Amino acid sequence: MACFLAPMAAGIITTVFRKKIPAALKIGWLNIMLWGGVAMLVVEHIAHGEVILYPPFLTAMQNPAEIPVMLQELATVGGLMTIAIVCIWIILVAIVSKMPQVSKQLE
Repeated sequence: MACFLAPMAAGIITTVFRKKIPAALKIGWLNIMLWGGVAMLVVEHIAHGEVILYPPFLTAMQNPAEIPVMLQELATVGGLMTIAIVCIWIILVAIVSKMPQVSKQLE
């Protein structure tokens, strides 16, 4: 329903503060991963009729009884997807930061 809003919120935050984050953290990678995931999920939600191109945009918002279900999905599914993306990014940054050390050990 609205699970793409959680990585979108994270993407907005990292995009706004990207200049204040050290380059060594590869924040651009995280932005690409977050925004790519958001784009993929929006297309999927449009294809399944969960997102419409006119207000209220989310079909769950048309029925007030479905709003708590949507918020629950946003918190659980969207939150877990965002956490998974951030964890993968942390692993990638850790691997890349160790690469120069590994190459020096091989010499």
